[in-house]
Amino acid sequence: MSIILGQQPNKHNVYTLEDFLRHDVKTGTILSRNAQRTFHVSEDFIAGLQAGLEQEVGDASAVILYKCGFQWGLHDMRRFETNVVREYGRDVQAMNFAFLMETWWWPLQATGWGSWEIDFSKNEQGIVVVNLYDSVMAKTLGEIGKPVCYLYAGLFAGVLTHLSRRPLAGIEIQCYAMGANYCRFVIGSEKRVNAVEFWLEEGASASDVLAKL
Repeated sequence: MSIILGQQPNKHNVYTLEDFLRHDVKTGTILSRNAQRTFHVSEDFIAGLQAGLEQEVGDASAVILYKCGFQWGLHDMRRFETNVVREYGRDVQAMNFAFLMETWWWPLQATGWGSWEIDFSKNEQGIVVVNLYDSVMAKTLGEIGKPVCYLYAGLFAGVLTHLSRRPLAGIEIQCYAMGANYCRFVIGSEKRVNAVEFWLEEGASASDVLAKL
């Protein structure tokens, strides 16, 4: 897995990791096709990040990871908007939203963050559902009986907050680390997410939550 920290290609579609990343042996750096600094990390790094935070701050580690993901989403989408205008010559608000989201996500999929499906079918109810396959957090930690993808929940909430120009929150309602086949998230207003959190604490399943929403 690779983490992107911070020009422009001549082609829009990049399907292999070799196309997406450029390794400079002389300087010891790895840059993405958008000139973002990148580094490779092991599964031990991911597990250590989670375990280290829990050891230091206990349950607050979930909040910290969520907030880190949220800020990541905000900053990454600002950068992405700039790249889209430069590459496609169009403002993001004028583009097909599904295409926009897939274009944004592909670099993350190429660098090991998993594949996804974003579902807007409940948009009239004010929520977006994201299905995530091969979550690096959940796959690394294994089946431990609790949700672990707080970083992703914050990431999706941050991205959609920026694009919708209104504050949104996110919550994981189904996790591979709890025995599910894939992870699932709900993004919506803070009020809706608080309701989802209450239902989950009362023992509701992901299907129950979506039905209630």
